[in-house]
Amino acid sequence: MEKKGKPALTRQAWLLELGRRLAWSFSAAQLKDILSDYQEQFDAGSAHGRPEAEIIQALGTPAEAAALLLEEEPAARISRLRQNVLWGAALAVCFAFLWLCLHTVNFGLFWIGTSLFIPLAASVLFMLLRGPCRMVLDQQHISRTLPYYLPAGLALVGLLEKLLLPQCSMYLYRQYSASQISDETFQQASRVLRYGNALFWLMLMVVTALLAVWLLVRSVKNSIRYFPGVIHSAGALESIFINVSYFGAMDSDFEWQRIAGILMSLLPYFAGLITALVFQRWVDGRKPLPRFFRSSETAWQDWRHRLGVRLLGWFSVEQTLEIMEDYQAQYELGLEQGKAEKNLLSEMGHPETVVRDLLAEDRKARLNRRKNWLWAAMAAMAGWLLLDLMRAFEIGYYTFLWRHSDTCMSGIAALLLGTPSLFILFHSRERAAVERRFPALRAHLVRICLPPLVLSALVEGLSFWLVYRTFYSHDIPFFFNLPLTSYLIVLIEFSVLLLTLLLIWTLARCSSGSILHFPAIPSIAGGIAAVLCAGIYLSSMDTSYMGNNLTECFRNFLPSVYPYLSGVLLTVISRLVLRATGKKEG
Repeated sequence: MEKKGKPALTRQAWLLELGRRLAWSFSAAQLKDILSDYQEQFDAGSAHGRPEAEIIQALGTPAEAAALLLEEEPAARISRLRQNVLWGAALAVCFAFLWLCLHTVNFGLFWIGTSLFIPLAASVLFMLLRGPCRMVLDQQHISRTLPYYLPAGLALVGLLEKLLLPQCSMYLYRQYSASQISDETFQQASRVLRYGNALFWLMLMVVTALLAVWLLVRSVKNSIRYFPGVIHSAGALESIFINVSYFGAMDSDFEWQRIAGILMSLLPYFAGLITALVFQRWVDGRKPLPRFFRSSETAWQDWRHRLGVRLLGWFSVEQTLEIMEDYQAQYELGLEQGKAEKNLLSEMGHPETVVRDLLAEDRKARLNRRKNWLWAAMAAMAGWLLLDLMRAFEIGYYTFLWRHSDTCMSGIAALLLGTPSLFILFHSRERAAVERRFPALRAHLVRICLPPLVLSALVEGLSFWLVYRTFYSHDIPFFFNLPLTSYLIVLIEFSVLLLTLLLIWTLARCSSGSILHFPAIPSIAGGIAAVLCAGIYLSSMDTSYMGNNLTECFRNFLPSVYPYLSGVLLTVISRLVLRATGKKEG
């Protein structure tokens, strides 16, 4: 029964609300199929003379229909959680990239990085908000005032204040120099000007941040068409923050230097504006989404692989292979009858739907869901150890264990805990057996393992050379008026960031792609740990005392290579285990 004073839902409003609720758990293709099914139910009811209100009452509220669909589709919640974790981790990497750029010693990298952060973070956030799927539903017209005019106005107000404040200060100083105002009045006016300026920038940042948050909430709850406004406001906020943090205390003798600094601070704003305009064309449908944002058309090999992965969550390897062989025979029979692959896959339905139907027929299979809390806790502990190494590198010493050899042992412990726990959580042995019989897409392990090898060798080689030079000169060598350690630390930071992003991608490929990607995980994690251990040693190195001899220096530094070597060893072992399992079970 409808609430008093609330208008009754129409067919279009009911379908739109259902689509908004399901867009967070289903893909665009699945969402279209579901809405098409409900549209057919409305059409069938209308053909039998039933009024629209009666059909809606029979179907229930959109919330009830969405809850029923999610209950019938057990894999949808897991898929949603996996997507949230994946894109949430990628967004965290983007913010880590911004943090590194804000603290880098390279001025060019500072401006390039802070401007590049806007399109990178916007792309990741767009996927986290299920933008490609929600674009199918959103037809709401959005005013340009809040997404564009208001952020532009806030950025312009900040720019004008930055230009006018020196003029006001100069006018006040001239009045004081000409003895037209007293010393007490001058001091009081200076304090008012100084504290008023600080309050102005604080309020400007708060208003811009609140606007970005409000537009983000509207993007989540109402329409994805508000999303370009989030990007534009974020660009304005970053520009204001840089203006305050890096140019607030600038006192240049040359006017052109001050103007150049102010104009440079607008680079993040223009990066946000351009990115917002590009996204605006996409969400308005004036330009198709790039391939990165679109889910590619499913081929038979992808469909079959997704079915196998979903089945292994509930059924044994033997049952999974038997079911997949039945569908393989059905597919081959359809091809012999002259049916197109696309039509065959449409008739079979989505792999998640197939698993749902099988579970509905076999209720006992729902009890077979494996509980892996212990292995998940071990994987979380391994991740915590890696994060603690990152923290130790930033503050200059290890927070849990105090010797350098202990930091390296901590990295090895992370690999020893994380590799077997993830191996079990991904059902690696079972998936290897299934992929032996039904191959998935090929995994290029050499390409994936090459970046950890190159970055680890580069960091370790430069670190060895730096220890060698410092031992003889007792002073760190300089390069372009900066110590070499400054450049090396930047290299370590961005290497860890790049390897972390590669690790997230590899984990995602193991989850949704081939399990043959798994052996690359310990190699990447070992590279991260090795690079961090080298950085921890360098940051705590005492240049005035390098030991009694060079051999002792290298002996102290050598353990930083052990985590990477351990990762390579685990890569070889896991690869051999997967191959042996696949041959035995296949």
